Amino acid sequence: MRIGIDIAKALGRPDGIGSYTAGLVRALMAADRENAYRLYPLVEAASPEEFARRFPEAPPNFAFRCERRPAPGEVDVFHATAYGVPADLAAPLVFTVHDLSFLTHPHCHTLDNRIHCLTGLARGLARGAKLLAVSQSTRREAIRLLAVGESDVAVVYQAVDERFRPQKDAAVEQALARHGLGRPYVFTVGVLEPRKNLRHLIEAFRRLPAQVRESHLLVVAGAAGWLAEDPRRLAEEAGVAAQVRLLGEVPAEDLPALYAGAAVLAYPSLYEGFGLPPLEAMACGTPVVASNGSSLPEVVGEAGVLVDPHEPDSIRDGLVSVLTDPARRQALCAAGLARAAAFTWERAARETLALYGRAAAGAGG
Repeated sequence: MRIGIDIAKALGRPDGIGSYTAGLVRALMAADRENAYRLYPLVEAASPEEFARRFPEAPPNFAFRCERRPAPGEVDVFHATAYGVPADLAAPLVFTVHDLSFLTHPHCHTLDNRIHCLTGLARGLARGAKLLAVSQSTRREAIRLLAVGESDVAVVYQAVDERFRPQKDAAVEQALARHGLGRPYVFTVGVLEPRKNLRHLIEAFRRLPAQVRESHLLVVAGAAGWLAEDPRRLAEEAGVAAQVRLLGEVPAEDLPALYAGAAVLAYPSLYEGFGLPPLEAMACGTPVVASNGSSLPEVVGEAGVLVDPHEPDSIRDGLVSVLTDPARRQALCAAGLARAAAFTWERAARETLALYGRAAAGAGG
């Protein structure tokens, strides 16, 4: 097969979709020497030099194309990894559905983003795309909301980059020093937008028993996203501004050590299509407190503490159960490492490649 993939997000500013795209492409590079791949920067211009810097391991059957979209007849199947679909695409299509929050939680998105996601999704459905859902939760929503058949939506779980693993003490201390942090701390990370639920997390932190709250920091990492509330104001309103540290967007190379240095990762998101930070944290040996809704129970399983994201008391109780019980924390660390190891890019590549084959074989229909 000649397989086209939208690689733009993997070459741009790091985010969840970019991590997914880069991880999948690297896994395909490692697994497949038979098919011919053409990689397109669909939504923005990118240079071959940037591609070579990001993917120095690219084998000869993976070719970066400076054109933003395939010419007619150039590919046998095209993978839309980030809601972008070329308007004139004639090839069979695989379309990754990362989440449908722009339909289920429209108040958490800007109008421009909703239009972008809806336009790409509509183009994909109109072309009879095979949908690749990143979780069973997302698959169920796609079947319910998009009126597609069950056989047209496959689930392929993603994994974490290999740099997310238990860290040496020296690496942790160096990263904490660079960011002016001491330990212990509660850590949360992600682009700051309404569905990340920072307001309830800060309120839950305020409600911690005084002895626990006063001995911990709440460390927030992530760039400001759309419609984000000012975390400084939220912390001031809650009366915990002195104990909340805002790191902004942190360098990718520091993130494993920041996970590993944390007493717990708090991730009470209102909605996730997959939820990569909990998996990254578990892979670093850090216990996780996460929401009990959308896809997060699939990711965390029984290896973390699941809480009601709409109830600050539930989030507080989950944090207390980890922060005040060393034996429970140790058990969660071990369980999280085993859980994270079950998600592999090798399997994701194999299952995605099979989906390419099914999409190409069904072109006549």
